Amino acid sequence: GRLPLGRAYPLAQEIIKQLKKVKGVVAAEPAGSLRRMRSTVGDLDILVASKDSAAVMEVFTKLPNVSRVLGKGEFKSSVEFGDGVRAQVWVHPPQEFGTALQYATGSKDHNVQLRQIALDKGLSLSDHSFKKVKGGKEIFCSTEEEVYKTLGLPWIPPELREDKGEVGAAKANKLPKLIELKDLKADLQMHSTWSDGKLSMLEMARAAAKRGMKVIAFTDHSASLGVTQGLKMEDHKKQAAEIKKIQKQLGDEILVLHASEVEIKADGSLDYPDEFLATLDLVLASMHTSLRQPRDKVTARVIKAIRNPHVDVIGHPTGRLIPDREGADLDMEAILQAASETGVAMEINASPYRLDLDDVYARRAKELGIPISINTDAHSEEDMDMRFYGVAVARRAWLTKNDVIN
Repeated sequence: GRLPLGRAYPLAQEIIKQLKKVKGVVAAEPAGSLRRMRSTVGDLDILVASKDSAAVMEVFTKLPNVSRVLGKGEFKSSVEFGDGVRAQVWVHPPQEFGTALQYATGSKDHNVQLRQIALDKGLSLSDHSFKKVKGGKEIFCSTEEEVYKTLGLPWIPPELREDKGEVGAAKANKLPKLIELKDLKADLQMHSTWSDGKLSMLEMARAAAKRGMKVIAFTDHSASLGVTQGLKMEDHKKQAAEIKKIQKQLGDEILVLHASEVEIKADGSLDYPDEFLATLDLVLASMHTSLRQPRDKVTARVIKAIRNPHVDVIGHPTGRLIPDREGADLDMEAILQAASETGVAMEINASPYRLDLDDVYARRAKELGIPISINTDAHSEEDMDMRFYGVAVARRAWLTKNDVIN
């Protein structure tokens, strides 16, 4: 089947790291759906710019963990790793790398549009070069920027290349300035040893500050989610006291908020009464159970939470886990309409096994003016680095930093 982005991306980066060490390699990049940062990926496609393809193929086919070489040619080779993941590498001369990378990144429908623009300009566009239709003179592009410039367009970020209006926006010079990882300054969902996290709040706060975060919210689970050692109300009072203590130790380094990931129960009620929710700095409401309820019932359940005056954010709205569990069968349009009326934010959960909201609904949320929060749902220090995947979803959704509350 298809690989979750969280498995595919690190593996591709490791392969690229090894290939960049090969003498004569000028550039190496992922291509296909991986470069477009789709939530799941088929085979790993990697493009290399080098005049010495033989040296690249020799290193690629002998990488650690390669169990089978499926094909080894002069310019293309394919391998299978021990865990069944397949990867293929194409080598192109450096002067052709721009057209090759653009072509291999896709999507197919995006590329069809570009080829038509080329034809309108009296050019044919392939993965090797532009050719003048009359006269056959070739135009080589070593970078993608040159490809788009030859077409009279600004460079279009790979995440947008899905034929969803990006070519028209580029023609009109109306491409958004997409959010970047450096724009995130807060993380409004993370967990500590107070529930099912691996580190203390002080350790998590220091790890977040080290990564440039200015604000974090501890959203340890609420009482009914027993499997996560959810907190009773009296536990929260103790946690609030500990937050005051560690805030003194941290000073201005980072601001720590006392919050909770409050369970949306099967009937749409929340785990804590309104009087208690009002005492928290932030309330993030999520579903973890009864996800297979009928569409009307599970939708009404989320809308009821959205309409609670104390709820600030809906966490990982569908509850999906990639690739093993489909999300709840929600009427997302009805949910987003409710969120637009109340101003409740929708979360893009950055775990590559969630990526929920997905890019389609995050873009719809933007259209409706709904605030978005990109959170890691971190349970450990390493989890904080998943922000990268959440930003990738936001970029696919055409979001700018102004669309994201943190």
